[in-house]
Amino acid sequence: MRRQIRKISNLANLSALAGLILLIGTMGTPAAAADVFTVTGISIDATAETATQARNAAVADGQRRALEVLLKRLALQEDWSLLPTVDTNLAEGMVRSFQVANEKRSATRYLANLSVKFQPNAVRNLFTARSIPFSESRERTAVIVPVLTDATGDRLWDEGNAWTAAWAGTDLDNILTPMVVPLGDIGDMTTLTVEQALGGDRPALSNLATRYGADRVIVAHAQTGDTPSALSVRVITYPTGEGAPKSWSGREASAPSLQTAAFRLAGRFVDATQADWKRESTVRFAERAVLSASVAYESIGEWQAIRNRLAQIPLIQKTTIVAISTEGAQVELDYVGTVDTLELNLAQKSLTLNNLEGYWYLAAIR
Repeated sequence: MRRQIRKISNLANLSALAGLILLIGTMGTPAAAADVFTVTGISIDATAETATQARNAAVADGQRRALEVLLKRLALQEDWSLLPTVDTNLAEGMVRSFQVANEKRSATRYLANLSVKFQPNAVRNLFTARSIPFSESRERTAVIVPVLTDATGDRLWDEGNAWTAAWAGTDLDNILTPMVVPLGDIGDMTTLTVEQALGGDRPALSNLATRYGADRVIVAHAQTGDTPSALSVRVITYPTGEGAPKSWSGREASAPSLQTAAFRLAGRFVDATQADWKRESTVRFAERAVLSASVAYESIGEWQAIRNRLAQIPLIQKTTIVAISTEGAQVELDYVGTVDTLELNLAQKSLTLNNLEGYWYLAAIR
């Protein structure tokens, strides 16, 4: 195990740590990011001699398909060929719990929607046993703003928009880069106009992000072409604050319909963002290190909030309190992966990690 330990010194750089009271302790095992290991919206349907047998068969097959979804969610696409063939026994042994909704049944048939929560450690062990790198970190939610330009003009917040319908019909929850489509209510309409969206009005975009608790807005601008099913797209991601926008583009020229072209392009963008995020956040659990950091906070409440956020980061296997006072602490983070990956995961929980003159400093982003 690599160690990156730095002792507290040069207190002028962190005056809040004056008067430290030594206290050895451990915060305990962090809680797993439950949403990452939960797969929702699996449609199940089975027929058997009895309703009970049909239900059991439907649930077993649904759990198998849910595990397939989860493994592909966490692994890089180029590693999918290394994943095991999932059967009902493998899936059942990894299930922590499941829920069904919208049940319909007869004497011989059972239909429902299934949500499955898998055991995090069992899933991790499956990957590490096969030396497959994976990501279990979820990016913060983004707001997707679909704008369609067609013969009628620029369209936003209207119904019957094939581009908006494509995003509404795309699974934006069961991914590591969750997105939300705005409601399109009066609040959204007054917060962001189509002119502001296409013009990249940063204050207006930030206001929309705030409405949905997001840290970035994705303006997906689609334009129809010379044929009824032709569609070209330019997508610009605007972080809140002063971060530089990122762009992506795509085109469909031979889809059987405009609706199909829209669904394909939405799916391609989701796949691209997934791939980029996984490359940034993927870790090999064989890589492990300990990092010592000084933590500054203004109140015990803020310190507790920092502890809670650290406990939600799966990469951090253990957090040990080495020293603590009313205004600062020294902690050791036992984590897997690289420092860059650790920083990325901390940022998703509104925590910042900085190295100043060889010493690590951890703080909440205010």
